[in-house]
Amino acid sequence: GARGPHIFQDWKKNIKKSIFMTPEGDRSLSEQFNTWKDIVIPGLEPESTFLSGKNRLVPLEKRHIFAFFRGTIHHKGGKSYSRGIRIEMETAFAGQKDVVFAEQAGSCNRDCYRDSMAHAVFCLCPRGWSPWTLRAYQAMMSGCIPVIIADEIEFPYENDLDWTKLTVKIAEVDAVRTVDILRQIPQETIRAKRAEIDKVWKMVSWQDKGDNKGDAFNAVMHDLGRKRRNFKASTFTFWN
Repeated sequence: GARGPHIFQDWKKNIKKSIFMTPEGDRSLSEQFNTWKDIVIPGLEPESTFLSGKNRLVPLEKRHIFAFFRGTIHHKGGKSYSRGIRIEMETAFAGQKDVVFAEQAGSCNRDCYRDSMAHAVFCLCPRGWSPWTLRAYQAMMSGCIPVIIADEIEFPYENDLDWTKLTVKIAEVDAVRTVDILRQIPQETIRAKRAEIDKVWKMVSWQDKGDNKGDAFNAVMHDLGRKRRNFKASTFTFWN
């Protein structure tokens, strides 16, 4: 979670050199995340509708929502939360009928949320307190292209996956221009990104039954194996 190894009081003494597996791929954190040592893992989405991937099957022609976001916008932390970009985006996108950028509301429950993702072309993923978001993985399981507005984010498996083929990344400074930027993307590029997502979406889903080959657990273990050293860390200069 967001606290990383700080949940352990004596982590600096006992596990400082350990490989941390964390969904918080935040390159601005020097203490609790080291991009050279640690591993970014997908966040856990347990709902079966997402895990099944069936919402990916909604064709592009039936996706009537051009860009979708539903979540916290006006936080008690004010503009410190999300660096204020969610508030700015809400204002910028007002009045665009094919764009949903709204707070969580009782009028749209979990079924509504999943259905909206399944009928959206782009799923907007602006940073909150930190860059990471479960929303990006939910989007991939729904066949919706994640649009990342989080400057310092690191994704899982960056040594194996080309995330530029799976997502659109927009600088935080350009957040209010997000929809305008997306409208300039050709249809063939949109189809290509969806096709790439179809190949790898299971890698960001923690499957709990059936064929788990290629799911997040197996992909994370592969990444962990890549990090493993040939020799154990030692204070000795020589060994027999």
